[in-house]
Amino acid sequence: MAEDVVFMAVERIASLVIQEAVFLRGVRDEIQRLQAELGLMKAFLKDADRRQHQDNRVREWVAGIRDIAYEAEDVIDTFLLEVASDTGEGVRGFVKRVFFKVTKVSLFHKTGTKITSIREKIRSIYENMQNFGINKLAEGESSYYGTEQQQLSRRTYPHAEEEHTINLDDVISQLKAKLMTEEKQVRVVSIVGMGGLGKTTLANNVYNHIEVRQQFDCFSWTFISKQFSAREVLVGILMDVMSSEDESKLETMEKEKPVKSKLKEMKEKMELFETMTENDLIKILRNVLEDKRYLVVLDDIWTNEAWHRLRPAFPNGVSGSKVLFTTRNSGVAYYADRWSSPVELRPLTNDEGWQLLSRKAFPKNVLDEGGCPGAYEELGREMVRKCEGLPLAIMVLGGLLAGKTLREWEKVQRNINALFIRQEQDHQFEGVYEILALSYDDLPFYLKPCFLYLSQFPENTEFHKRTLIRMWIAEGFVSQQSKGKDETIEDVAEQYCNELVNRCMVQVSQRDHTGKGVKTCHLHDVVRQMCISKAMDENYLVVLEHREDSTADSSSSSSSTPHLPTSKSRRIAIHPQISRHEQNEMEFYTPRSKIGLQNLRSLIFFVGDANYRMPKEQAAFIFKNFRLLRVLKLDGVRQQHRLPEEIHNLIHLTYLGLRNTGLKDGKKDFSLPASIGNLRNLYTLDLRNNGYFTRLPDVLWKLTRLRHLLVDDDRDYEHLRLHKLRQLETLKSVYAKNLIREGAMQKLDNLRNIGIYFQKTEEVGAILNSSIISDRLRSLKMRIIGSFSNLEPLSRCRQLTKAELGGAIQEYQPPLRHNLGNLPPNLVKLILWGSELKQDPMCILEKLQHLRFLSLENNVYEGSKMVCSATGFPQLETLTLKSFGLEQWEIEKGAMPCLKSLSLSLGKLKMIPEGLRFLTSVRELKLIHMVRCEERVRVVNGVEGEDFDKVRHIPFISFN
Repeated sequence: MAEDVVFMAVERIASLVIQEAVFLRGVRDEIQRLQAELGLMKAFLKDADRRQHQDNRVREWVAGIRDIAYEAEDVIDTFLLEVASDTGEGVRGFVKRVFFKVTKVSLFHKTGTKITSIREKIRSIYENMQNFGINKLAEGESSYYGTEQQQLSRRTYPHAEEEHTINLDDVISQLKAKLMTEEKQVRVVSIVGMGGLGKTTLANNVYNHIEVRQQFDCFSWTFISKQFSAREVLVGILMDVMSSEDESKLETMEKEKPVKSKLKEMKEKMELFETMTENDLIKILRNVLEDKRYLVVLDDIWTNEAWHRLRPAFPNGVSGSKVLFTTRNSGVAYYADRWSSPVELRPLTNDEGWQLLSRKAFPKNVLDEGGCPGAYEELGREMVRKCEGLPLAIMVLGGLLAGKTLREWEKVQRNINALFIRQEQDHQFEGVYEILALSYDDLPFYLKPCFLYLSQFPENTEFHKRTLIRMWIAEGFVSQQSKGKDETIEDVAEQYCNELVNRCMVQVSQRDHTGKGVKTCHLHDVVRQMCISKAMDENYLVVLEHREDSTADSSSSSSSTPHLPTSKSRRIAIHPQISRHEQNEMEFYTPRSKIGLQNLRSLIFFVGDANYRMPKEQAAFIFKNFRLLRVLKLDGVRQQHRLPEEIHNLIHLTYLGLRNTGLKDGKKDFSLPASIGNLRNLYTLDLRNNGYFTRLPDVLWKLTRLRHLLVDDDRDYEHLRLHKLRQLETLKSVYAKNLIREGAMQKLDNLRNIGIYFQKTEEVGAILNSSIISDRLRSLKMRIIGSFSNLEPLSRCRQLTKAELGGAIQEYQPPLRHNLGNLPPNLVKLILWGSELKQDPMCILEKLQHLRFLSLENNVYEGSKMVCSATGFPQLETLTLKSFGLEQWEIEKGAMPCLKSLSLSLGKLKMIPEGLRFLTSVRELKLIHMVRCEERVRVVNGVEGEDFDKVRHIPFISFN
C-alpha cells in the first residue's frame, strides 16, 4: 500500500504545482524538492514491498514512508487552506486579505520548516533501506509477480459467467425434488455451507430452472445478511409477489381503506411503505400469499432471530409452497424446519476444482483446442488442493494466474506453499484467507487503494459503479497520466473496476443497459472480511457503527464506536445498526471531537432504510472542523435546515453527496448557501431525490472543475448559469434556456450524459445543432412542451447508446424522411412517450440492430395496428408497450428472436397476439389491465389453451 500512497502524493503535488501556482508562492521550491525525493523513494518501494512480509524492520520502514507521504499531503493541503483565506468578497474578504498580508511571512516560514523536516525523515529512511540492501527497481518492474503490462493483459480474457460454474447435477436434482414436493404446510428447504462454497450460485441455478418456474405461481428473492432490516425484506417480497388482483382481496382486512388506498401506488413509489409498521407489512404479505403457491428465497440468513421475525409473514398458501434458505449455520436450518433436512453443499473434488481453475485461468479457445500444457496442469492441480475445494478461493486463484507465464505460475505455487507452512492447519478452509490475501498482494499498486476503499460498504450492499468510480477519482486514486488520447479519467476508473471484476475480487450484481458493462457490484462476504482486515492493518479506513443507544459522541459512547479512529485515520464510514423495534427518527452518529481527526479526508454515511436526522449544529461542526475533507457523502441523512454557511471551509472537497437529505428552502431562502460557490475543487455534486422544493443559488458557475452535476427533473433551476462549467461530463437535468444563456451550449463540449427540458419548440434547433450534440454523447434524455421537429442532428451521435424522448415527434422532415430514422444506429436502450405518432413506428425502430431495450408509453402511437416483421429487432431482449390505443398487434415468425421480457398494458388490445407463440425465448410476460384479452387466447410459447384460465397459469406469465 505504501507505493500507491507515495505515488498519489507525488502526483497530487505535481498537480498542485500547476493548478495552485498562485497560492503556492513562497514555498514552491521546497514543495518541488519534496516531490522529487518522494519520487526517488517510490522506486525503492517495489523491492521493500515484497520484502516486508519477511522482515519486521522493512515493514516498519514501509509504514513510515506511507505516514511521511500522508504528512506531506497534510502540510501542503493545510497551507493551501490558510492561503485561501486571503480571498473573498466584500468587507469580510478585505479583512481577510489584510490579515493574511500581516501573517503570510510566518505562514511561509512555518510551512517551509515542516517540509524540511519531512525531507530529513525521507533521507533517514532512505539511508537505512540502502544499508539493508533494498534495491531500486526499474519503473516497469513488478513488485510481486510479472509486469503491469502482463497484469493488464488479463482484460483480454473476459469470461461469461456460465463458464465459471461447475454443474453439480446430483445436488441440483436433490434440491429440485425437495422444492417440487407438494405438502399442505409450507416447508423450509435449506442449503448449508461455509462462505464461498457456492450456495447462492446453486440457489440461483435452481430458482431459475424451467421445471421449478412451472411449479409456482409467484417468486421472490431477497438478501438477508447479519444486519438485515425486516421492513426492507418484507417490502421487497411484497413488490415481487403482489398483483393488482390482491388489492380487492384486502378489503376484508381490518382498517382496509387506508391500507388499500396506498397499495395502488406502492409499485411506483416504495417510500409509501415507510408509514406502515412491521406488523402491518406482515399482515399484508400473509394475505397476498395465502392463496398462492409461492417460492421465496432468503439468501444468506444468519440467525434464528432473523427467521423468528419473518416467519409470521409466510402462510401455508397453496399446497407445495416453499421458502428456500441459504445459510452458513446448520442450526438455523434445523430451527426453521426440523422436519426438512438441509442440503449440505460439498466442496469440489480435485478434478472439479481443476476444471474450474482452468476455465478462469485460460482463454476459451485454448481449452477448446485441447487444454493447457501439462506443466501448467501439474502446478494448477497442486494449488487447487490447497483451496480445499472452495469455489471462491479457486476462482480468485484463477484470476491471479490468468495471463501469467509458466515461470510466474511457479512463483505463485511456491508462495502458496510458504503461506501454508507458516500457519497451523488445524481447521478445514483455514488457508482460504491467505489465498485471497495473496490475490490482494498481486494487485498492481494503483488497484490496491481502489479495492480497500470497498471496505466502507456494509455487508451485502450493492454499490453502483458510477458512484464508486466518481469517489475513486475524488480520492485521487485514478491517475491522469493513465489516460489515452481519447479517454477521460472516468474511462480509466471504469477499467480499474473491470480489472477487479476480472480478477474475481469484485462480483457483478447487475449489468448495464448494454448487457456488457457493469451497473452494480458487491463483495463476497469472505472477500469483504479480508478487505476489512487489510484496511484496518493499513490504517486506511475505519468503520463506526451507530446504535440506537448511542449518544452521538465518540468520546462518551464506546458502544457506538467499536473501532475508534486514531490520529492516522484518513477515512471514516458510519454504518447504522438497525433497531430490533420500530425505527423512529433519531439523531445519527457524527464525530463531535476533532481530536485526531483534523486530517480526515473522507466521511461517508450509510443509513439503510432507517430515518436519521442531522441537527444543524452537527453539520456546522463537520464543515468547520474537518476542513481537509475531499469526500463527504451524507446520502439519506436528513438535514433539519439548509446546509450551514460554514461549508465554504471545505475548499479541498471534490465529492459532495446530498442525495435524499430532505433539502428544502423557505419562502425566500435557497436550499444550499451561496458559500457553496467557494468549493472550487468540487468534482461531483449529487442533489438527487430531495423533493420538489429544492432551490439552488446562482453560484454553480464558480465551480469550474465540476464534472458531474446530478439534480432532479422539474426543479427551480431556470435561473442558473452554466457557461463556465466547461469540464462538465454529466448534467442530469437542465432547462434548454440554461444552455442557451451566455452561449453555454457551445462551451459544454465534454458532455456525455445530459437530460434537457425544452419549454418551446424553437429551442430544439438551437440545442441540437450545438456542440452539446456530439460524438462524445453517450446518454440523452429530452422532454418537450410542444414537438420535436427535426432530429437529424442525432444521427451524428455515434457513441449514443441510451436515449429517452418525451413529447410529440413530427414524423417527417424534408425531403420526406421519417424523423425516427435519424436515431443513431448504435442505440441499445430507447424510451419514447407522448410521441403522438400517426405511422407504425415499428417499421423504423426494428432496424436498430443493437437495440436491447425498448419502451413505448403514454400515447406514443395513435394508430390501431402495429406489425413486427420477420427480421425485426434482432437483439431486443426487453419490450414494454403501455398506455396507448393499440387494438391489433401482428408478430411475424422470426421477429424478436432474443426477447426475454414482455410487458403489455394496452386496454384496447382485443386479443393476445397469436404471434407470441413464435417468441420461444420469452421468460417473463406481464399483462396489466388487459380485460378484453380474457375473451379468447390461442397459443402462447408452445402452450395451447382456448381460454384465459388456462393461459393465466403459464409460469412466466403474470397478470397484474
